[in-house]
Amino acid sequence: MPASLSSWPIGKTLLLGLMPLITTASLCAAYVEHARNEAGLKDKLTAQARSLAAQIMADRQYYATTVVPRISAMGGTLGPDYAQVHGRFPLPATFVRETAEGTAQLNNGYSARLISPWPINKAQGMLDEFHQAGFAYLAQHPEDQFIRTETVAGRQVLRVLMADRALSPSCVSCHNSHPDSPRRDFQLGQVMGGLEIDVPTDRYRQEIRQDLLLTFAGGGAMCLLVMGVVAVGTNRFVTRPLSTLAARMADVVSNDPQHTGPGLLRGNEVTALTAEFESMAATIDRQQSELREANASLERRGLGRTEQLPMTMAEKERISSELRIASDIQQSILPRTFPPFPHRTDCDIYAESLPAREMGGDFYDFFLIDDHRLGLVIADVSGKGVPAAIFMAVSRTVIKAGAMTGIDPGECLRQANILLCQDNDAAMFVTVFYGWIDLRTGVLVYANAGHNHPYLIRRHEGLLALPATGGMAVGVIESAEFLGNTIALLPGDALFLFTDGITEAMNESSELFGDDRLEACLRQAGPEEPRKLLTAVLAAVRTFVDGAPQSDDITALAFRYHSNTARET
Repeated sequence: MPASLSSWPIGKTLLLGLMPLITTASLCAAYVEHARNEAGLKDKLTAQARSLAAQIMADRQYYATTVVPRISAMGGTLGPDYAQVHGRFPLPATFVRETAEGTAQLNNGYSARLISPWPINKAQGMLDEFHQAGFAYLAQHPEDQFIRTETVAGRQVLRVLMADRALSPSCVSCHNSHPDSPRRDFQLGQVMGGLEIDVPTDRYRQEIRQDLLLTFAGGGAMCLLVMGVVAVGTNRFVTRPLSTLAARMADVVSNDPQHTGPGLLRGNEVTALTAEFESMAATIDRQQSELREANASLERRGLGRTEQLPMTMAEKERISSELRIASDIQQSILPRTFPPFPHRTDCDIYAESLPAREMGGDFYDFFLIDDHRLGLVIADVSGKGVPAAIFMAVSRTVIKAGAMTGIDPGECLRQANILLCQDNDAAMFVTVFYGWIDLRTGVLVYANAGHNHPYLIRRHEGLLALPATGGMAVGVIESAEFLGNTIALLPGDALFLFTDGITEAMNESSELFGDDRLEACLRQAGPEEPRKLLTAVLAAVRTFVDGAPQSDDITALAFRYHSNTARET
């Protein structure tokens, strides 16, 4: 990312990344909808033309089979000159022609007319190449229709030609006996002509264009809504928490005359907070160096200089006090109230973190993303002590900020990786497992960035490690990708998340606790209530090390799923 972008606030950076995605999605949706409407336009208009033709021909059939026989029975006659001769009625073909002309006057864009290769009325003969090609086609496919889209009188028109077949004896006898008929051998069922329906398409294409504009408008409204949610969310879940953390850190270094921290957070929150952490780390490292120098000086001066011992001890106590304050600040950013959600009966959670020094690099976290999704995080920062603690606090804040937007775990880790790779001169990294559970269904969606695989303790099926998703640690390569996976939890199932401080705990013989002992402990405990499950594991680790110094931070989180059923005991 360019330096100019890395100095922007996280909210602005997220908006810049989301805008092209939403715009592209809107354009794709509009294109797909437009293509679908264009593809269906011909079928839609053809179906409407067939429906109109069916109605006209049904009227003609009724006229020919019902009305004409009654006219003949009453002594009436049929002829095209019915308007001039009293007692004469229109021919079926005349009836259809005048019905079609009446339809064209309805101003709905449709027009219909009878056409024949053997017209009695020459005005109803074939007029163009469309009629010639159409009747050649209908001669082979009388049940089908011949369709073309052509430009007529400056307008694009869908032309549909359907066969007009001899369906009544009156039609056959009329054509065969008429003195002006060019053909006198028609039989029932033969094609005597055709009914052409013309449908202008410009009005329907205008509707398609209006639908396209509505799709664009909807995409623009969605883009504004998402950007508003991101802007409010980053302010609430990133900027404010980081400002609070910076204020707490200021308490540690407020008495240091050499402190030159950045003060109020401006620009990119993570970059500014990292500078504050680095200043804090420099202060603590310098104080530790001064303490070591003071102790070495005391040893050189010997017992004869004991008059300086109270001053040195006071300085040591001051530095130790500041380290305890920094450790308390670090612990305070981890959830420590259990049960964390006393009003919920669909799950139980318990977690502990035991740093190997005053300040550690392990952390856990859990939080409600919305009313039904619960996020779970466990991570292990490279190294120990003050640098690891600083990188741990930044990592936790960045991961949670992305998680609270509701994105998938793989995408959350990808965005966190980009932010943590920036200005990472110390080349630190963190292994992370992050997933969220839909408490309505028990579905767990997760991604693993180089961390130990958590264990799933099935209530009826035993113990299994969650399938791997691949992916290196966060903070190593800015272009790294992180895949996700999904698994379903059943009521009564439990999850156990941990850092390698458990499996790599050593006894006096430098023997590791190992995966096998951890799995045996989990199998023996089963899907217990989380506090009991975690207590049993930590007790087994303490028994194994038997008083040997703790070599690494130990962190674990246990979760049990109850669904919406009554809590089991």
